Amino acid sequence: MRLRNSLFLGAIITSLLFIACQNTVKESATMLIYGGNIYTVDTTQPMVEAVAVKDNTILFAGSLAEAEQYKNDQTKLLDLEGKTMTPGLIEGHGHFMGLGYNELDLDLNNTTSYQEIVDVVAERVKTAAPGEWIIGRGWHQSKWKEMPSETVNGFQTHDLLSAISPDNPVYLGHASGHAGFANAKAMEIAGLMELSKEGINKFEVEGGEVMRDAMGRPTGIFNELAESLITKHIPENTPCKKHQGI
Repeated sequence: MRLRNSLFLGAIITSLLFIACQNTVKESATMLIYGGNIYTVDTTQPMVEAVAVKDNTILFAGSLAEAEQYKNDQTKLLDLEGKTMTPGLIEGHGHFMGLGYNELDLDLNNTTSYQEIVDVVAERVKTAAPGEWIIGRGWHQSKWKEMPSETVNGFQTHDLLSAISPDNPVYLGHASGHAGFANAKAMEIAGLMELSKEGINKFEVEGGEVMRDAMGRPTGIFNELAESLITKHIPENTPCKKHQGI
């Protein structure tokens, strides 16, 4: 009886030791990063010598000696050679005033094609008075399911937009806030449709770009500071003018 109990107790201890050993087995890292200034943004351990990573998960951050316990023959070694490594940051934000004013203008955030933008503007044209500015924002060509047949530098041209809004100047801000799209009427008001020497000189804007086609004609896309060529003609009392501070 005493022998049987001893054997049973021995089996339990062996099993516990086996489980404990299995729990201490470390996962293998797919990459080991070391050799530089590695910041963690952790107040308890602001800097470490090495980081062990498995695919998209950090397994360990600490001393190089401990990190090497996660290494195997397939682990890729990345020597920073004195460079600095920091956690990646994804920053998303919204401008509350801008979001509010977008409700007063045409909201193009959910449009998925150039044609859809044209259709949205065409609906607004039906109720707009001749000469009234039509303002919108939120389009982004990278979100479109398909691109129009005619593009310049990856952007649409104004022709389709201008065809449905001949009597209304239109300006549609890009989702990024760093570009805009104007129709022919808006560019006519800005004096940009004539290819005279004086008109072409207006295309040169320090810190910005008026996108043009192979014939030198403006496509309707205005980048960065070139946006002011159009926006300065938008009446002061429009929501777009107030929210962009232009």
